[in-house]
Parts: sequence; C-alpha cells; structure tokens
Amino acid sequence: MTGEIRDDGAESTATGPTNDIDAVLFDLDDTLTTYEQDGGEILPEAFDRAGVEPFCTYADLEAVASEQAFPPDRTHTDFWTSAFERAADRNGGDPRDARALYEAFGAVLARDRVEFRPGAETALRVARADYRIGLVTNGERELQTAKLENLGIADAFESEVYVDEVSEPKPATEPFETALTALGVDPDRALHVGDSFHHDVRGAARAGLQVAWCPTDGTTPSEVRETAPDGGRVEPDRVLESLHGLADLLG
Repeated sequence: MTGEIRDDGAESTATGPTNDIDAVLFDLDDTLTTYEQDGGEILPEAFDRAGVEPFCTYADLEAVASEQAFPPDRTHTDFWTSAFERAADRNGGDPRDARALYEAFGAVLARDRVEFRPGAETALRVARADYRIGLVTNGERELQTAKLENLGIADAFESEVYVDEVSEPKPATEPFETALTALGVDPDRALHVGDSFHHDVRGAARAGLQVAWCPTDGTTPSEVRETAPDGGRVEPDRVLESLHGLADLLG
C-alpha cells in the first residue's frame, strides 16, 4: 500500500499516487469548499445568536477539540458540544450553553455563502471524467447537501458518506471503507483528497488508500506529523499546494 505506515519509527518516503486508481474520494469542507467567513468570524455571530456572552476565541475552541478522544458511541454533535463545554470550563463560561452554541454555530454556517476552493471545480470535473467519485465528510448530511446544492454538484458523487450515518468519523477507517464498498473499489485502487492531516491523511492511509493532502495554510508533513498508536508514522503520498495540482495529477 502507498500512504505508508511504518512500524519502525523511521521517516517514510511518500511515493506519490500512481495512475492505477479507479476511484477518487474527496473531503468537502476546506478541500472542495470554503466559506466566505472563517471560524474566527463565525463564532462571535454564534455567541450572539445563542444569546451567550463570548467566553472564548475560535482558536480556544479548536485547541480543546484537538485534545478530545472520539469514542465510537459518540456523534459529531456530541463531539462539538463537548468541545464547547470544555472551552466554557477552561475560559469561564457556562457549560450548559454548549448545545445552544453548537446549534447556533451550525445555523450561521448554513446561511453563510459557500464557494469552491481554488482549483476544486476543475479538479472535480477532471476526476469525474475518468474515475468513480465519492464524498467522505465529517459533516452531517443536512448541512453538507445544502452546500452541494448551492454549488451545483448535488449529483456529482456516486457515493456519499456523512458523519451522522456512520458509527465513527474520520480518522476512523469506517467512512472510507463505507464509500469504497458502495463504489465496489479496493482501497489500494483509490485516492483520497483532503485538507486535514489528522482526519484525511491519517484516516485514509490507515484504511489503505493513496492520499493527496492539500492543506489550507501551507503547512508541511514535518510540521504536523503524527505518531500512530502503534508507534508508526503516517505520510501523504502527495502534498498539493492547491487543487490545481490535483487536476494536473489526474489529467
């Protein structure tokens, strides 16, 4: 398998996706799409919508979220509600406001204008021309399908996997396996494209897929490298500066 996971603690060398793939899976948020506002702009609106005095920044919320484990029996809603609870505990807020804040944040996201990330529309068109196409997102169906409809790509994917329809979100292997089963494609014949090193690179590589990582902030694998539970290391096969690079890779 590419997307190599080594068990000797040594650095792995990304070999790069090859042309022998039958399917391309895409993440949605911050991979194919972006919002007109970022999380730092949306959170104050969420506090206002929920009628809660602001007690943390978006960076504070991301920090506590990154520290959380995600047991199999918990949903995406549970995860982010817990993140708001912990952020409240840590920053002098009321944890009882967590669910209202989660819902308010989602409501602001739902009405915010979503756009294609640069190069994404072309990359998707090129991929659809020659490969089976799937979507694997840690977002919930109702919210994510609204974005697809706004962008005119509601019918673009042959397989769609949403976080509220699996038992565990990425980086668990289940979402990737579910998408590939629906497509009838083996993991080593598939390429996953995503922006998150933790959710996309780690999850897809461990599921046996090839991985193209397209970070939004210019970070490199060495800056965000993660050690797997077995002591091995996970690497993307390709690091793309933009999705224009994916179109070149697949075309």
